[in-house]
Amino acid sequence: MRLTFQPLACIACDLCEVACSLRRDGVVTPMSSSIILHSEDKANYFGLVLKSRSEGVVLVRPEGVVSGQESSGGSGGPGAKPILLREPCDLCDGDPMCVRACPVRCISVED
Repeated sequence: MRLTFQPLACIACDLCEVACSLRRDGVVTPMSSSIILHSEDKANYFGLVLKSRSEGVVLVRPEGVVSGQESSGGSGGPGAKPILLREPCDLCDGDPMCVRACPVRCISVED
């Protein structure tokens, strides 16, 4: 089982990050979330970053999804150290909260 993404469907609502932190800590504390919303200086350019046990760091950008990244360095964008310090996604024991929280279904589960 793994998470799959449709990057162009994401609306940057940040509910996936909130749901993950709530499940992990019982409070909204995005620093504990395994998934984060990232944005860059470009207008309306955003995506998601997931720390996965099986795939490493997964970058979800408008151009597509890339997995296995450790760090992209530079501007503190999607490969920034904060995601490396977090616990990897545990798929919420088979019922991922980020999938349930996403209002546009850009995150889904694949067996």
